[in-house]
Amino acid sequence: MRVIGQETIVVKPELVRLVRRENSKKWQVHYKVEGIKKWFRKTVSTTDQAKAIKDAERIWMKATFDHEEGRPIISKKFKPVAEVVLMRLEAEVRAGTSKPSTKDYISAIKLYLIPYYGKYNVDCITPQVVSGFHEWRRDEVGRELSGSAQNNHNAAFNLVIDEAIERGYMTEYYRPSTKNTGEASDRRPDFSPSELETLLGRAPMFIRNGRTERTQWIRQLLSIYVPFIAATGMRPGTEAEFLEWRHIDVEFRDGQPILHVRLQRGKKGPRNFVAHSSCWLYLEKLRAMSPDLRDMPLEQVLKNRIAKRIFRLPDGKMPDNFNKPFRQMLEDSQLIKCPVTDKERSLYSLRHYYATQRLMEGIPIHDLAEQMGTSVLMITKHYSHLTPLMKAKQFAGSVEGIGGKEAEQIKALMAAQLSNNNLMNLAQMATGMRMPMVLQSPELSEDFESRLQKRVPSPT
Repeated sequence: MRVIGQETIVVKPELVRLVRRENSKKWQVHYKVEGIKKWFRKTVSTTDQAKAIKDAERIWMKATFDHEEGRPIISKKFKPVAEVVLMRLEAEVRAGTSKPSTKDYISAIKLYLIPYYGKYNVDCITPQVVSGFHEWRRDEVGRELSGSAQNNHNAAFNLVIDEAIERGYMTEYYRPSTKNTGEASDRRPDFSPSELETLLGRAPMFIRNGRTERTQWIRQLLSIYVPFIAATGMRPGTEAEFLEWRHIDVEFRDGQPILHVRLQRGKKGPRNFVAHSSCWLYLEKLRAMSPDLRDMPLEQVLKNRIAKRIFRLPDGKMPDNFNKPFRQMLEDSQLIKCPVTDKERSLYSLRHYYATQRLMEGIPIHDLAEQMGTSVLMITKHYSHLTPLMKAKQFAGSVEGIGGKEAEQIKALMAAQLSNNNLMNLAQMATGMRMPMVLQSPELSEDFESRLQKRVPSPT
């Protein structure tokens, strides 16, 4: 019997090709659809090359039309997609790069999501199916899970759906809506401005106490990483650690640097946001810590769009992760537990600090959600304790007539109006650098100069 060798025919460059494998007479179509990285495969029944080419073009055109009209290209059961996500999450745990919540996601997928959703096609999970899941889970557990536990289940569920969309098994239009039937989530642990100042004030000693030179370098990098997260609200790990110099653009308005950050690995996809001006000092410090960049002005570094990670060690390598050294930093500073929530802090507490401070400044929830790459629902759910304070500016002139806890809360809010100054103070503490007032705030600088001129008589 004659052995048939593998053949490949390019039908459309980079989009469609025919493959006939060894010992097979039938052709297999390999095709891609714009917007989806994955290659799809489908076997055609014909052995005729010309007919196979026509079939390949027809399959590709139908897949393209389906995708453009919001229909899945092919469908898959929930279980195999979930198993792909499980493998990735378990690999992150083994590598030590996982988030604290990753193990909770793994348990949710294994114990709840696959047992219930496994038999459904991912593009056929209707609101009725989701409601059925809540009833099934309540029966299985014997009670309603807490709001935070349900949030973990919903997050794990969305990871599976994200994977299905990425692979073309469904489209964003058909993403099932999750719900939470448990009690409202507890407040998340964050920091006060004074606690962050305490933490950074102890950083020099924390760095010196590192046992090896590499440990000291990691701790020095961490001392910049911490206030940078607090000033930007970026997700630690998944966003901040993958940030590269080429992802930051700078423009100058009235002499003030405006930093535009283009995140490539956001939880909900790429997004752009404006970083606080204090981040200029962090970038200066990080540039100075990089032997290959220290002789180049920061503005030039950003202009050159250098494809290198920002948070890297002097040898160019990346730390394994910042979770363990940050916990040690918290323990050494006796700040591991948040006194308000009685929960242990993590790197994510810096992101919560950012959200809390911006809300207390009066930033609209919708604007904050876009800046942080999250939903209005999540902001509302986790920071609902701040709702009574959102309009506190209105009471600025009457705080003295208000007594008790409410007065203290409003005073705290009014103090948070100075958080921009707090952020600049943190940057100056962390970097040992100073930014001229005219760069921090041209308006404030002009006001200060005007007041000074009124007090000092002109020379005659």
